[in-house]
Amino acid sequence: MGGTAIAALAVGVGVAMTAGGTDQPVAAAIPAVAAPGAAATLLIFVSGAVAHPGLYEVAAGARIADAIADAGGILPTADTGKLPDLAALMHDGHQVNVPFAKGTSARTSAKIDANSADVAELDTIPGMTSDVAQAIVDARAQWGAFASLADLRQALGLDTATATLIGKHLSFLTTLP
Repeated sequence: MGGTAIAALAVGVGVAMTAGGTDQPVAAAIPAVAAPGAAATLLIFVSGAVAHPGLYEVAAGARIADAIADAGGILPTADTGKLPDLAALMHDGHQVNVPFAKGTSARTSAKIDANSADVAELDTIPGMTSDVAQAIVDARAQWGAFASLADLRQALGLDTATATLIGKHLSFLTTLP
C-alpha cells in the first residue's frame, strides 16, 4: 500500500496521523475552505407573454411576480389560466415562462428594419434592452448597415440566446449610403 492509501485508510477509521512528520494532525495541514454564502442577487430569464422578455437580476428572496414585473408585466395575449405560481420564490438560473394563449404569439406585426429603426423603435422589440438598441444605432452609424443577423451579432458581440430572441423581430432590408 502506498502512503496515500495508508493515510486515507487511517483517516477513514479515525486514526490520528501527522502531516509530513510534524506534530500537527493531517486535518490541520489542509487549509479550510469557507462555505459559499448566499448570493445577494439572482439571475433570472423571463420569457413568453411579457412586455420585455430577457435576463433580469433580482434580489435574493424575490418572487416570480417580481421578475414578471421587472420584465414589464404580463401581455394581454397571455394565457392567464396557465400562469406560473406568482408567489413562488426563485433561485439563481430560474426561467419564468408566461405562456401565450392558444392562437396568439409574441408579435403579429411586421419586423423592424435594424438598418433604419431608431432607438425607440428597437426598444419595442421583446428581449431588446435600451443598451442593445443604442448599440445597434451606434454601430450602424459607425460601420454602416448590417447585412444579416449574423453580421449584427458579430458587430455587437451578442450571445446566441439574445440574438435569437431579438432576431425574430428584425429585418435587414435598408442599406445605408
